[in-house]
Amino acid sequence: MVGHLRKKLDEKGVINMGRLLVFEGIDGSGKSTQIEMLSNFLKSQKQKVFVTREPGGTEFGEKCRELFLGEKLDGLTEACLAFASRNEHILQKIKPALRLGYWVLCDRFSDSTIAYQGYGRGVEINFLREMATNIEKQLSEIRIIYVHTSLERCLERIKKRSGVKNKFDNSSKIFYEKVIYGYSNIVKERGGTIIQVDGNDEIKKVFSKILQSVPELEQFKTNHNHLGDI
Repeated sequence: MVGHLRKKLDEKGVINMGRLLVFEGIDGSGKSTQIEMLSNFLKSQKQKVFVTREPGGTEFGEKCRELFLGEKLDGLTEACLAFASRNEHILQKIKPALRLGYWVLCDRFSDSTIAYQGYGRGVEINFLREMATNIEKQLSEIRIIYVHTSLERCLERIKKRSGVKNKFDNSSKIFYEKVIYGYSNIVKERGGTIIQVDGNDEIKKVFSKILQSVPELEQFKTNHNHLGDI
């Protein structure tokens, strides 16, 4: 039960993680919108919420993000930047927030590195998995929400985006097909720690599916039904 997942340490000094929710999906899938909706909803329930992203989340991480998205790099270099940023992110932001009882909503995490740099860029998958596993050992539990949206819809959304586009926004359809294939394998490998949600429906319905599907959010289902879609 979520109520028993407190901000405490186990015998090995690992934080008992019950409130770290990671949102995954390809660009344009709608995951960032769902993070914003969940953040607003949890705050309406008098919950403490910390929203963050990867690469990024810290001063060092944001510098990595600038290089990651702006420079023409090979896949291995991208992966190394992502892992370095992630380790600092966990140490400096995520673990402290969890100790203080916050819901941590993170836009991307290890699975993005495996899907994009592994399946998309061709970096050796087992190497990336090993790195991801070693970094994630600092966290006792991670709940991943994969927003699976059709490639056509994602590409249409990317095309309509205003402002400066990053290098991934300009990636080919073939690249994104590889990334989606990677996510499909990751879903199988993650098993019960990952929940796949159909992102092709209208935004409020997708949010309702997330609230109904994620065990950590079970206590809020009734409140959401009473409030109606936000």
